[in-house]
Amino acid sequence: MDCFVIEFLDIQRQNRVLYGKDVISGITIDRYRTASLYRTQVERDLRSKLLRLRQKAAGMMSDQNLLRRLLADSVSTFCVLFRHVLALQGVEVSPRKREIVARAAECIGMEGKPFEQLLDLREELCAAREVDPWKLLAPYLEGIGKAIDSVDRLERVDRPEGTGGEP
Repeated sequence: MDCFVIEFLDIQRQNRVLYGKDVISGITIDRYRTASLYRTQVERDLRSKLLRLRQKAAGMMSDQNLLRRLLADSVSTFCVLFRHVLALQGVEVSPRKREIVARAAECIGMEGKPFEQLLDLREELCAAREVDPWKLLAPYLEGIGKAIDSVDRLERVDRPEGTGGEP
């Protein structure tokens, strides 16, 4: 549980027994003890997914269709991570992606429109030609950066003096 706090919290939150014994209900996650680990995992996952997205996007900049697909494929992952960013700030939100985007835009000050457009594309609410990935890329990356900054600020505020971090 110490290494996969995000995953265990998601499992507990969305647990549904289909057959047999409920092995999850007996697990207790000490939120106080794992709080720092949780923040660390959320920040690490955001940073590593952002780095991977940038690397892949750099190789696809000349192909609008590939870039569009990459962004559309990535938005779901970032919505999950944004839900955890909000949880770290004490904001409970449903697992519905559009609600997560709206709350993240409100709470961390990111622009929600690029995420909404990519969700529209994923849900086939618009045609691919209506989504310009080159115009979405910068605000999309900036939104992810704002989420990372909000987690980073939480860590600096919560880190006790003398533990190697900046006050």
